[in-house]
Amino acid sequence: MTDVNPHPVDDAPDIKEGMGLFERYLSVWVAIAIVIGIAIGQSLPAVPETLARFEYANVSIPVAILIWAMIFPMMLQIDFGAIVGVRR
Repeated sequence: MTDVNPHPVDDAPDIKEGMGLFERYLSVWVAIAIVIGIAIGQSLPAVPETLARFEYANVSIPVAILIWAMIFPMMLQIDFGAIVGVRR
């Protein structure tokens, strides 16, 4: 039998080439955010208590806003790399 794929595997694009600093170290940023959140909660207990007051229909408004802020750019398919070029 002959080889069905005439293109060698080496022609595959390098994934790291297209990844930026944020994407490459995403797990590090998440870990840092978790540590900062825990530190704020432990050292300033008034912050989580205050945020817990902002609730509607058993939904935390600050959490809902932050989730929306996280998902909205993906819905719009915003290219953050292109935003830097807007100044030029």
